[in-house]
Parts: sequence; structure tokens; C-alpha cells
Amino acid sequence: MTTDRQKSFIAIIGTPTRLLHFLDVMYGKPAIVASSFVSGGFFTGRPQTRDDSHFLGLRPAVPVNATPDLILYFRHIGPGYRLYIRTPGTYYGMCLSTDDSGLLGAFASTGSKIFNLIGINGAILNLDHINKDVTKIHLQVKDSGLVHVHKVHDSQYNYIADQGRVPLIFDLHIQQRNAPYLSNPDEV
Repeated sequence: MTTDRQKSFIAIIGTPTRLLHFLDVMYGKPAIVASSFVSGGFFTGRPQTRDDSHFLGLRPAVPVNATPDLILYFRHIGPGYRLYIRTPGTYYGMCLSTDDSGLLGAFASTGSKIFNLIGINGAILNLDHINKDVTKIHLQVKDSGLVHVHKVHDSQYNYIADQGRVPLIFDLHIQQRNAPYLSNPDEV
């Protein structure tokens, strides 16, 4: 029986045809969105804005290798994986998780979601099942849906969300197997 460390790994994750990364990294500037629900003219006041920079998104029509790779530490935790961000920069050490509306982004590790790795055939996987260093998978937020591309009504960006629609296929390029947890590098 393998340990959590033996099932943990570091990998580059992406898609075959569209750039996958955090919105601010892909666009090279903060992803500020003006909300149309609260602005409407004279009586409602100034338009409200929000910063969506920390959300994961896709950018079509851009070379897949246009920005730094999205590197994640897939930490095996019982029935799934917690996904820690290992790409150097603002979000390093944070986790991929979802907000209240199901959008995937960089959040503090406390309370972050657990993910299932789903093979193209629909089976739940862990590193014991992945023999090649390059494979295709789906991601599923534990107790929710497979992740997919999602449009938000008041934004120009393509987000990644956890429920409904056609599941997104990810390319997984494993860089290191049996990867230790940063705060416990000597674990077995």
C-alpha cells in the first residue's frame, strides 16, 4: 500500500489548444471587471468593480506556451488531492479551490477543496494508476461536478468552474513523483 507522499506529485497542467493560467498572469495586468448589476446610471451611482485576477481562466488564440507554465503540487489527501500552486509568483503556496459561485482560483489552503483526478474513461485516478509522465485527465471538485469553461455575465474573460457544461480535458505533465510536502520534506 502506498503512502500519501508516494501518491503525491508535481505537474504542469494545461490544455492542448488554449492557454490556462490565472487571469492576471495571462493578460499581464489585473483582471478588473465592472459589474453591470449595480450600475445603471444616475440613480444607482458609480459602477462597481471587482478584481478577478486570482481566478483560473483560458485564453483562446494565444500560443499555449506564451506565459510561465501552471505548476501544481498534487498532494494526496485520503480520497483525493489538494492542489497547491507551485508556479513562482503571487499565488505560490496557495491552493486551487472554488469561490461561492463555483469559479476556480487561488485561495488560502485553509478550507480549500479536494479534487478527484478522473481518467478519460471516467475512472477516479491517483498516481498509482498513472504510468506515463504525460496523460490527459478531467478534474472534479470533490462532491461537485467536472470542471469546465464558464462565462460570467459581466466579464470578458473565460473562467473555469465546477458544475455543468462540457468537461474540460487537461494535459498533465508530471515533473516529480513521490513529491514531499513542503512543510514535511522528510516524510516517507
